[in-house]
Amino acid sequence: MLPVDELGVDAAILFSDILLPLEHIGFSVEYEKGPKVKASLCKEEEVSMEERFSFLTSAIVNLKKRLSVPLLGFAGAPFTIASYVLDHDKHHLLQKTKQALYQTPSTFFSLLDRLADLVIAYLHRQIRAGVDVVQIFDSWAGVLEEEQFAKCSVHYLHKIIEAIRPTKVPVIVFCRGSSLFAEQLAHLKPNGISFDWHRPLDKLKTQVPYPIAIQGNLDPDVLKAPFAEITRKTKQMLSFMEGERRFIAGLGHGVTPEISEEAVKCFVSTVQES
Repeated sequence: MLPVDELGVDAAILFSDILLPLEHIGFSVEYEKGPKVKASLCKEEEVSMEERFSFLTSAIVNLKKRLSVPLLGFAGAPFTIASYVLDHDKHHLLQKTKQALYQTPSTFFSLLDRLADLVIAYLHRQIRAGVDVVQIFDSWAGVLEEEQFAKCSVHYLHKIIEAIRPTKVPVIVFCRGSSLFAEQLAHLKPNGISFDWHRPLDKLKTQVPYPIAIQGNLDPDVLKAPFAEITRKTKQMLSFMEGERRFIAGLGHGVTPEISEEAVKCFVSTVQES
């Protein structure tokens, strides 16, 4: 509720860490300076997903009573979740993840298959509780080269999107590197693609057929600049999508802790006033 109340943004997102579903299949997740997944599987408990994540259902139901804007649910994609399972120490390097991909592919893809089923069930749980849209984050898929991106990210995003499609709830996909793989992501026919900031939107929109929505894609680090520069860069981004009814203005990734609330308000107000 806080971003909606303080910033006046057009949608709310139900934040629940992308690794949380791992607890349903026996992993232990700890949150210190960052999330850390216990490397080995624990014994699975005979607890239904509805029971385990009842707090999530309650949060959605309560928010829907209070919100005047759409509520987005979300989940991590299998490759990104798997990367935290495998690289539980120095995650930013993803060395063990890529090692598993190339050295033990059958085991690696078995893990991705299992995680895809988990993500589908987790998103269906949120949809039944009442979210209006779901967004799937494959945040670390940008480390993959094109062939492996197709196998490790696009394949599983397709499986998830097709499982959600019968619900008629819109699906938005995002990954770091999305601007490099625009055509592959467009072939999935999601309702929207959220782009990072590495390519301008006037180039990206030519690779994404209507009516797929385009979301993004201001570099979050721009919000560390003086307000005049934030305004200039935001207006530049908006000019690329002038006349496009399928555009959702936003950042190319998340707000980092050192970015001030005033800078975010400058960005939001610039979009709203343009």
